[in-house]
Parts: sequence; C-alpha cells; structure tokens
Amino acid sequence: MPKKLIIANWKLNPTTIKDAKKLASLISVKAKNKVVLCPPAVYLSQINYPNLGAQDCFWQDKGAYTGQVSPLQLKDLKIKYCIIGHSELRAIGENDSMINFKLRTLLQHKIIPVLCVGFGTTVEQEDMEVVDVLRAQLEAGLKDVDASKIVVAYEPVWAIGTGKTATPEHAEKIGIFIKAKYGIKTVLYGGSVNASNAREFLQQRNVGGLLVGGASLIAKEFNQIINI
Repeated sequence: MPKKLIIANWKLNPTTIKDAKKLASLISVKAKNKVVLCPPAVYLSQINYPNLGAQDCFWQDKGAYTGQVSPLQLKDLKIKYCIIGHSELRAIGENDSMINFKLRTLLQHKIIPVLCVGFGTTVEQEDMEVVDVLRAQLEAGLKDVDASKIVVAYEPVWAIGTGKTATPEHAEKIGIFIKAKYGIKTVLYGGSVNASNAREFLQQRNVGGLLVGGASLIAKEFNQIINI
C-alpha cells in the first residue's frame, strides 16, 4: 500500500504546553505514512515534529484583526499545512466566501490548505444527495483556485466525534467524485477514525489518507494508525 497522508487535528487539546510537547514526543517520526500534527496555534512554535499544520488561519496577512492568525505568521514558523472550513467553524458562521479567501491567501504563501467538506450532510442521505452538498461547498470554496494544490478532507458532519463512521465504500465513491470532478489529487476521510477502522479506509484506492481527531490525542492508538 503506498504512503498516505494522515493529519492529526488536536482541536482545543491539550491545555498545557508540557502535555502538548509530551504528546508530540510520543508520536513516531518514522511512520509508514506521511504524518502532520495540527496542535492549537499557541503551541505551534514549541512543538518539534517534521510536519506541522495549523487548525485555521485568517485571510489577511496583517492589520487590525484581533485574535486572528496570519498566514505570514504560519509561514514564519515553517508551517506546511493548514486546515480550512472545518465543520466546527462552519457551525459558528464561517461561510464559503470566507473559506475561499483563506484558500487563496494560503496558496499565495505556499502553505497547503486542507479543505474540509461535509458540513450539512446527514446519515440518512443517499450518495448522490451527499454529492449535491459537497458540490456546493467545493464550487464556492474553490472559485479561482488551483485545486490541484489543495488537499480535500471529506468529513460527514454526523460522524465527527460520534463514534459512527461512513462506510469505506462510501468514502471511496466520494473520493472518486472529488478527484475526477475538481482535479484534487488527495482526498482524505475524517469522522470517528480510530485504530480499529483506519485500515479499511486506507485500503481504498481513492482515499488518500485520514484526518484524525480524538484518536490522535492517544499516542499509542495514533501510532497504530500512522503505521498501517
């Protein structure tokens, strides 16, 4: 099985730099897959790991934008990836236009955006209904953007943190659609990924990797996932 991209989204965890450094130190740097750690922004400058990513950024380089993180600040820290459009941010008001601004700014500074789609989907929807939701998000988010330089993470919102996942076969179909329709090279799956189900997703040809939440906070379990 070829190397795949596995991204750890620590979200608002842990709550001390001591714990963040300890967690990072326990994660393998010689995994069988490519690994990116995305700790909280306040820890980015102090985490030592080959590939680091941010959980979000603003679309302006500098200015009167209290509390925001600039792509230039990320670039200065040699951050290589940035998650954009996560459902938890969409749920509190982030829209596709804002996401598009962020994507364009990140690409301008040569940081790889990881565009999350899947907010608004439901467990009851058929594949084509899911595709309709994703199409709207992708067409708006990718406007005037070179899609070949972006990673897309398909995260059905109903699967995030619930212990429920889409089927690997469904993730494969979505991967095929996104790659063929938009020229995306890498499509990840995210949503309650753990050491027990990760292998089935990684075995799918058009699932290029995983976006892992809760399981990435447990070093032993995450090491199992990244070494599949």
